[in-house]
Amino acid sequence: MSTPINRTDITGRAAFSISEFCMRNGISYGTFYNLRRRGEGPREMKIGTRRLISVAAEAAWQTEREAAK
Repeated sequence: MSTPINRTDITGRAAFSISEFCMRNGISYGTFYNLRRRGEGPREMKIGTRRLISVAAEAAWQTEREAAK
């Protein structure tokens, strides 16, 4: 049985900027944009002019990266 995904993190936020995502996952901007260009980055949503990554998208991306060979 799988554990349900918590759609907010411990700070109560439901989404993060690209900068926050990079800090949370210990990757550089360059790595983030290289992953995005290769189609290996997390799902993003556009809110106005901002691009955000939801907690659920972050969790899914982490699971995909763990499973990548």
